[in-house]
Amino acid sequence: MKSFVRSHPLLSVLLAALSVRILAVIWSQGFIHSDDHYDTIAVAWDWLHGGLWGADGWLRWKHKAADTIGRFPLYPLFLLAQMKLCQWVGLVSLDKMMYVVRFFHALLSLLPVWAGYRIVRMFTRSEKWAVGAGLIVAFHFAFPFLGVRNLIEVVGGSLWLAAAWYLCRYQDERKVGWLYLAGLFTGLAWMIRFPMAFAAFPIPILLWWQERRIRPVIHYSISVAVMLLTSGLIDWLLLGRFAGSTLTNLAMNAPLGPLYRTIPLMYLILLLLLLVPPASLVLPFMVFRRSFIRSYGILFWSSMSFVIIHFLYANQQERFIFPIVPAFVIMSVLAVWHYVHDVRSDRLFPLWLRRIAWVSFSLNLVLLGFFTFAYGHKGMIEPLKWLEKNAPAARVLFVQPEVKRWVPIEYAGRLLHPDYVRDWGGLKWWPPGPPTQSAFDYYVIYPKTDTSLATCLDSLTVRFGPLEPALEVSPSCYDQTLHLLNPRHNDNFAAFVYRPRPTGD
Repeated sequence: MKSFVRSHPLLSVLLAALSVRILAVIWSQGFIHSDDHYDTIAVAWDWLHGGLWGADGWLRWKHKAADTIGRFPLYPLFLLAQMKLCQWVGLVSLDKMMYVVRFFHALLSLLPVWAGYRIVRMFTRSEKWAVGAGLIVAFHFAFPFLGVRNLIEVVGGSLWLAAAWYLCRYQDERKVGWLYLAGLFTGLAWMIRFPMAFAAFPIPILLWWQERRIRPVIHYSISVAVMLLTSGLIDWLLLGRFAGSTLTNLAMNAPLGPLYRTIPLMYLILLLLLLVPPASLVLPFMVFRRSFIRSYGILFWSSMSFVIIHFLYANQQERFIFPIVPAFVIMSVLAVWHYVHDVRSDRLFPLWLRRIAWVSFSLNLVLLGFFTFAYGHKGMIEPLKWLEKNAPAARVLFVQPEVKRWVPIEYAGRLLHPDYVRDWGGLKWWPPGPPTQSAFDYYVIYPKTDTSLATCLDSLTVRFGPLEPALEVSPSCYDQTLHLLNPRHNDNFAAFVYRPRPTGD
């Protein structure tokens, strides 16, 4: 094993990264944000079973017409291809398909590990530091968990770090081909997640500043322009308008105000937490040294540009910072190396820094275990999987008067007949009176509290007759933790499935 690691350091790091990501593929199920399912998986699932084209002859986005689509369709088409592959091998339920989808995302999430290793190896000329950087990205507590998600922020960030690697490689070798590859990955990252342009914005300026020549700027810009032109033409073919999704996105988001109540300096606090305290509290003093900024300008200014522009943006959400976290992790490793080897003349790793690193390392391992096995929105998904297995064509009433979440109905297959009570007023469609037991086969209740569960049961019994429990889904550890931290904003997603009690019982 030691001989293999010495002979194949990068491959060893990638295999180590993949091992923990495979665990996340198996156990890190569900979704964490609405976009993780409803604007990605649900769209691809709808295309899989309902076709790509709307009544107007152009691509549809569930029930939206082509001229209202504000996301470039590349990513959901990528998901559709994975689902088609699953169908081809006989996997038809979404739950089974998601293991394959998460596996493809796990492979994609190796890009930051590979790029991080390469970047640190190039700057430090040290295999030891490169392996260390690769292992940090491999075992960072959030990366396996986020890496198997369907968040465009995470996928776009993985592609961006590949672009950053080729920009750094050009800085080292001055070969024009690296600029074209950097432009290719910049364009792909932008196609997946539009705000990745915030990171690319200072690159032309930095290329000119480093060499005082316009040629590198032209080469990089040509590559990016070709990718943007390609995306515009794809929009024209699919949506009927050149750059249609981009123009719609700008029209929707430019005047958009805050959608959620957030805390001041949210992105700064999130970065400090994601870089794992107490080490993250020390790292800024190393990153913001003038000598470091001068040596690693591409990484520094692209990352800072991304964060600063997001700070200026009215609509702020925590997932928006995810794309740039891998770049900050790599910068942190380089900042420590720069401090130890370039700033300190004795070139010794300070004892105080070593102790801080060990505390953060230990905390990271605890969080890695928690997140790798995290199941998001478990109560929203498990009843649907149970219904698909036990009653795929059942008539089901979903009752969630205080839990304002859409039900990810795709997990129940295609034969289910659902209806919904999303607020207490929704019960007016079934007024109290003689019980109508034949109305539904199952009732799935998502209560806010034990009191609301009793109220829901009482209301349903009055309208539909006596009920008996069929399934109870307890909150996952992940959902319960978020609920305890912020019960007003995060439901615990406990779920209770009932069915009519047989006559005579």
